[in-house]
Amino acid sequence: MIEGRYRIVRKLADGGMGTVFLAEHVLIKRRMAIKVLHAELAADRGMIDRFMSEAAAAGTLGHPHIVESTDMGFTGDGVPYIVFEYLEGCLLTEEILRLGRLPLRRALAIARQIASALEAAHNAHIAHLDLKSDNVFLTDRGEALDHAKLLDFGIARFMSAADHTTQPNVLMGTPEYMAPEQVTSPDAVDCRVDIYALGVLLYEMLTGHCPFVSDDPCQVLAQIVHEPPPALNRLVPPTLECLLFYGLLVKPRDHRLQTMGEVMTILDSLIAAVRSGQPEALDTFDDPGRPGGAARGVGTVEPRPRA
Repeated sequence: MIEGRYRIVRKLADGGMGTVFLAEHVLIKRRMAIKVLHAELAADRGMIDRFMSEAAAAGTLGHPHIVESTDMGFTGDGVPYIVFEYLEGCLLTEEILRLGRLPLRRALAIARQIASALEAAHNAHIAHLDLKSDNVFLTDRGEALDHAKLLDFGIARFMSAADHTTQPNVLMGTPEYMAPEQVTSPDAVDCRVDIYALGVLLYEMLTGHCPFVSDDPCQVLAQIVHEPPPALNRLVPPTLECLLFYGLLVKPRDHRLQTMGEVMTILDSLIAAVRSGQPEALDTFDDPGRPGGAARGVGTVEPRPRA
């Protein structure tokens, strides 16, 4: 029992900061997910602050595609916990492993939902900083399939004030999804890190793997900083290729799309075109890397050669 009202049913998962349990509220009989900080970290004030900031981020945004935090507190031993809505379904990672790669429509729909969740976070001046397929949960809501939920704001940064939970010059995140500036200037990142990571996530859904993969994390980080992302191994609409390679997976953050609103506008156009059966009819947007190019405009950039 936790604080006399949450009965632990079983362990669901272990993470870097805490353990997640399935629990039941003893009065209303509602199932919840409870994340408890690892006991050995509970003596570290900085870890407690970072853990509790996750509850603050998830609990204040109130977005349909962000996991809802409903309560927080401390166990009898003084260990902090967060109560989340309990979700049934699977992680996006598991679905990619099951299928190898996702159909185009599914990938676009999931990316659009996550972009919407991140826009809400960015509007609240919160950068997630750890977007990855392990932090996207797919569930069903009524007749809607693939209702995506963004999880784990454990290393999120609050951009509107000094974030004392962030240690200067310490790399935080998952190497395969890191933006170049997370590697080179980890203490100066902003919300545009999430724009790059959304590109990695979309690339992974389309191909079954991240752009840069290696058993050596240092090699992955070097490739992220210095090498162009490999071409896709499947045919997709030209606009989608341009979105990925000229809008999202762009190394200088000033040359990426700058807001999730811009990303969603392009995703909406792609989704509408795919539904209409005419995705090739879409214009592409300007390559920000060429003279006079800007990722926000509409132009005639040719997609990169396909693998």
